[in-house]
Amino acid sequence: MTRIRSAFIVLTLALAVAVPALAQPITVAWGNDGWQTAANSSQIDLSIYPLAGLFGAGATFSPTVVSLSGSPLDSTNLGSIDTLLERPAPSVTYTTYPETHTFPVALKAMRLRGTVTVIPSGGSPTTYTLTVAVSEAGSGSGTITATRDQPDGGHFDSSFPVQPKLVFVSGSSRLELDCGYTSACPTNITLSSTNNCWVVAHGPNNFDPASKGITNILAGIAVDGTFDGTNDYTTVGKKPAAATGLEFHPGYNPVPPFNVCTDVVHTHAVYSLHHQTKPPADCATTRSGLTGTVGSGGVFTSKAYCLGIADHPTQPGPVETTPTPIHDSGNN
Repeated sequence: MTRIRSAFIVLTLALAVAVPALAQPITVAWGNDGWQTAANSSQIDLSIYPLAGLFGAGATFSPTVVSLSGSPLDSTNLGSIDTLLERPAPSVTYTTYPETHTFPVALKAMRLRGTVTVIPSGGSPTTYTLTVAVSEAGSGSGTITATRDQPDGGHFDSSFPVQPKLVFVSGSSRLELDCGYTSACPTNITLSSTNNCWVVAHGPNNFDPASKGITNILAGIAVDGTFDGTNDYTTVGKKPAAATGLEFHPGYNPVPPFNVCTDVVHTHAVYSLHHQTKPPADCATTRSGLTGTVGSGGVFTSKAYCLGIADHPTQPGPVETTPTPIHDSGNN
């Protein structure tokens, strides 16, 4: 009888410890997220942009679909981050799971860079460095719909608009097309992804960002997000001082040992493209990725991968294609 009672007491104590841990509420703090775009993993189709005003009617581009790589926004203060987002206040609290909330997100800064040769009608070719940044008019707000299905996090879908600014530089010549100030640019350009995973820092199972090499984005860093030589955005921080809750880290499995998520599917409606890639993450010493999307008739994709991951670029074209999934794994 004493032995049975002892076993019952032990079991009761174990449940008393386990149940609160599983049901523990978590609050996701608002703040910044940063991304690193892998070399030549982003593309922009110049054929869908109104560039005759810059180069004259009949100008051609080589290549027309330009490969872009991430270029650091501020290597001193932000390391290798080339794309900066903000999830504005308020913080979001999950009392249990499964539980779903939708909160806003906006693109604040971007710096993608490639090279293109422009051949004017009847003129000589000139090679330009092309930089794609955020429009000076801003890009508007999108959403993250995040479901908590584990103690430390879960999965999310995201979609947010991109209003690009194209800057062509060759020597002292600088030509700009800011799509925020012309209706001739393609519309409905968005960065989107589906079924990515997320985890909070130091939640019930103590995910430690430092162990994954994740760079903390500090508040008060002035950033030139529009590539005009003037700082137009100031970071609020990964977790602002005024924010309650825990840091949000996309791209990591919420179950210990908190590995980078497995492949996820991204759908791009314009081309009906389906491909698999790694989910977004904001690592410092490793790289994982942001994948996202398309404009009317063109591709505008940003990705980043962990070191050692084979690149798997989006394939532009009017056909549906399903490339072989990647099964490797690891921005800022």
